[in-house]
Amino acid sequence: MKSQSSFIEQPQVVEKPYVEEENFTSRSKVKLVDLFAGIGGFHYGVAAAAAKRNKGVKPLLVSEIEPSCQETYRLNHKCEVQGDINKISLRGITDTADIVTAGFPCQPFSNSGLKLGLSDPRGQFYFKIEEIIKKFDAKSFILENVSGIRFNGGGKYPSQLATQKQFIGKSMKFLEENLANLKNYHITWQEIDSSQLGSPQVRKRVYIVGIHKDFTKELTLQFRKYKPNPFISIVDEQIIEELELSKNQEKNLRSFMLKPPSFHDGMRRVGQAYLCEGGNVGQGYHAYGIVPTLTKVWARFMPIYFPHPKENLPDIDLKEFNPNRYYGEGYFRKASVREAMRLQGFPDSFVPHEKNQLAYQHAGNAVNAKIVREIADNLFGYLKN
Repeated sequence: MKSQSSFIEQPQVVEKPYVEEENFTSRSKVKLVDLFAGIGGFHYGVAAAAAKRNKGVKPLLVSEIEPSCQETYRLNHKCEVQGDINKISLRGITDTADIVTAGFPCQPFSNSGLKLGLSDPRGQFYFKIEEIIKKFDAKSFILENVSGIRFNGGGKYPSQLATQKQFIGKSMKFLEENLANLKNYHITWQEIDSSQLGSPQVRKRVYIVGIHKDFTKELTLQFRKYKPNPFISIVDEQIIEELELSKNQEKNLRSFMLKPPSFHDGMRRVGQAYLCEGGNVGQGYHAYGIVPTLTKVWARFMPIYFPHPKENLPDIDLKEFNPNRYYGEGYFRKASVREAMRLQGFPDSFVPHEKNQLAYQHAGNAVNAKIVREIADNLFGYLKN
């Protein structure tokens, strides 16, 4: 039977946009294999889902090639982190993994890259992931990539695995054909926008989800409907001066605040775009709205507008907003590292890299732990049987 997905409309859930702390004390552990692990977004999401069942996490294998990410992962999760996935020996493995996670390289499919897809050497990593899923006889898995993977490579083919009927490009068709070789698994995929599940960030990613057929006759994903959260819900009160904009940046933004902020997908754009380091175009965003997708550069340049105490405040659910005469008299600053991590669903116990530039890069490249928690929660509901 074809896999399905749905969002449960009622009741809407209001909670922090970032995940809970990991359960370190329970002797019962979820066995995790974490590939292309970054700084641990998958680990935190899996741990939060496990904690709901009074379980901790036991990493069987963690692989991440970037040294600064390895350092941050080790610091926070106190476990061994191996490097290049292609150099990992899989001999003598006897453990069965409860879940395999992998945020495999997005550059071959990203809108900001060359879109070489599977002709890019980095687009070939899927086969190593498949090998590891089989080697650990994984009970379930979650793979994540950018939305561009859906149409990369050209062509127009009907999807065989998506939760909703749609057409896909050559790269996704190739992946679907290879995923079908995992004959012991029910597999589906869908694009999820993190703001749908309570994150203050519009971040659309493709999640490929599988579960061993021993645990269910079909795979259906159900997600609670979360009330939208604005950026103000994750504000870091410990702000430092280095987050202030340059005089030219602020002058440029304020000069275009004669009109009310525009509205799109819950985001309220304030002022006019300006060029920032690396050729990226920046724009201000109202703190009482959602912010755009973090990237490793944009994460440390994103200006947030905090309104004057006497300003009208917009309703995050409504497009209509008529600011009063105090609009524009508030202040701008960039997002802090802690705020960037909260946008990605990381708990406050997470310790970012001591160098802010690297910490921002890590945040921009991370998988959203909140979304992983919601997916893992679905999978663990099957595994308990």
